[in-house]
Amino acid sequence: MIKLYGTSHVSHESLDVIDRAFQDEPDMIALELDPVRLEALLTGDQGSEDASAFIRLLQKFQEYVGNKTGLMPGEEMLYAYNRGMREDLEVALVDQDIRITIERLKDVRRKEKVKAVLSTGIGLLLPFGDKFDLEEIPDEEKIQELISKLEISFPGIYEVLMKERNVHMVECISRLQINNPESDIAIFMGAAHRKPVAEALRGEGFEVSCEDLMEEKK
Repeated sequence: MIKLYGTSHVSHESLDVIDRAFQDEPDMIALELDPVRLEALLTGDQGSEDASAFIRLLQKFQEYVGNKTGLMPGEEMLYAYNRGMREDLEVALVDQDIRITIERLKDVRRKEKVKAVLSTGIGLLLPFGDKFDLEEIPDEEKIQELISKLEISFPGIYEVLMKERNVHMVECISRLQINNPESDIAIFMGAAHRKPVAEALRGEGFEVSCEDLMEEKK
């Protein structure tokens, strides 16, 4: 069974989601991370010196929000990783290599990137926006609203940050379940990725549960 848990990368509620997911005693876990990003989280080295101005701006924006909420971007994934290690579970990384994602962003039209930088709605590039309580995981309606705006306003960025990475994660999760057919796999990913990934996996015939623990909590 594949169990998908949606998180917000700067929300403390994400830690509650992870803790409650581990109460179900999964056989293994998977994270929206790649080895490069995991290493950066473990060492604290985000490697922004070599990144483009556009990438550095996105990082700074994430850091700004993280400072407001007290949870820095990616910390919920590191939290899940460390808990999985403590409980001696296999931990799989299912996101696309960040270096590939950065290279693909370089191919996005300059005009679109400038528009994104200048836009007062730059929060659309992340799973939260100006109407969000940054300390909470957004509901599905708000997520879909922002994804739609991102796709319309910044189609190249949407293609790279959302669509291509979703395809990669579906491929990785599919292989993971095929190689571990009897295992319950808890998968933690940004809330914006959960619905399209779940739909794609179900389309391939996999049994998928979208665990909405924060809704149960309310």
